[in-house]
Amino acid sequence: MRPTTGPLMLERQASGNRQHGFSTIAILMAILIGFFALTALVRVVPVYIDNFALSQVIGSLGDREAARRIESERDVREYLKKRVQMENLDAVNVADMDIVYGNELLTVDYEYEVRTLFMGNVDVVLKFEHHHETRVP
Repeated sequence: MRPTTGPLMLERQASGNRQHGFSTIAILMAILIGFFALTALVRVVPVYIDNFALSQVIGSLGDREAARRIESERDVREYLKKRVQMENLDAVNVADMDIVYGNELLTVDYEYEVRTLFMGNVDVVLKFEHHHETRVP
């Protein structure tokens, strides 16, 4: 039988008592990275949601009901202006859209950028492009 105390046992106990885990600096860095990622998410995602809504608005020009009411470029602009206002898309200016109403084809091209505050005096600039073609009766 081996003795329970002695130099070998004390050495094993001393090396086995080391703590494992995150240090204070590692925890602070994780919190900082999490804060940065959350801030990016909160600032950028709403802009992409608005862009998706704009895609839906422009895509709705191909609906049968909307296409029946459209007879000219002016009608297209009025329809888009009303829908953009309904969706509350502040960054969108319908007057800047390139709209071509041809014989049987309606083309809408629109490029815009949104500048949003990120942190302090740092801004994020997001650029979007839309191109939509649809047949009209």
